[in-house]
Amino acid sequence: MRILITGARGFAGRHVVAELLAHGHAPLLQDVAPARGAESFTGWTGDLRDAAGIRQAVRQLQPEVAVHLAGLSFVPRIWAQPVECFSVNVLGTLNLLEAFRLEAPRARLLVVSSAEVYGRPAGSQRLTEASPLQPLTPYAVSKAAAEQMALLYAGHHGLPVLVARPKNHIGPGQARHFVAATFAEQLARLVRDRAEPVLRVGNLESERDFADVRDVARAYRLLLERGRAGEAYNIAAARLVSIRAILEILCREAGVQPRLEADPERWRPADLPAVLAIDKIRRDTGWQPEIPLEQSLRELYRDIRDSLNAAI
Repeated sequence: MRILITGARGFAGRHVVAELLAHGHAPLLQDVAPARGAESFTGWTGDLRDAAGIRQAVRQLQPEVAVHLAGLSFVPRIWAQPVECFSVNVLGTLNLLEAFRLEAPRARLLVVSSAEVYGRPAGSQRLTEASPLQPLTPYAVSKAAAEQMALLYAGHHGLPVLVARPKNHIGPGQARHFVAATFAEQLARLVRDRAEPVLRVGNLESERDFADVRDVARAYRLLLERGRAGEAYNIAAARLVSIRAILEILCREAGVQPRLEADPERWRPADLPAVLAIDKIRRDTGWQPEIPLEQSLRELYRDIRDSLNAAI
């Protein structure tokens, strides 16, 4: 299938491209700047806030399917730029929906939202796709608005649109301002520079659900192929792990046991304590997470270590 991928240069986007190629699909790449090595691919370079531009691109490319990954996602930074967040995440999604409604109404469109839309419900519970949305950050509100618009287009216009709600994902290629990657970068620098073993950390007791980005990319592919239009799907490893445990695994991989120093700028409140139920995506597509957390972190560390060493 000819599959348009918005945000193709991003962390998940690069893995989605690889996943689709491995299964015989033809990726069409979109991003605000050309993807590295994208010369051999068809696509469109531009901003999804450009309604006329994205409509023209959909008309010319005529994708059979699309996965919408483009957007702002680093929550702490978004607090400082909420207007841009809504402009990109909400208006960009609306422009894409309109482009497909007008130019490719039969094409399946997977809009990637976030498990952040559930907020932080009290108590320990498994959250299903029917659980109430209680977004608590500008990012989460923007994602809730974007996915509700997508589901509205599915119901009102009959478009074959569906929504994914992934939890945190990690793996090689992740931006270094996210927690596992920033730990990995600090540790790799300590090893490379033989520096004093001191690591600056935030809230180590917070618990999160981390899935490998390649498992998430596979979930997106399966949803494109088998998911039901008009539905939302949770994507998660379905188990919680503390940030401290993440750090300990990375320290073992690096062979360093640093002294930890609290950094107020890295402090984050506890995350969503509930586990996401993944029964629905398992039932409809057969997906389940496969890559162990230790493997994800080992490959993340080695990817960052190798890129730092190559830059010397």
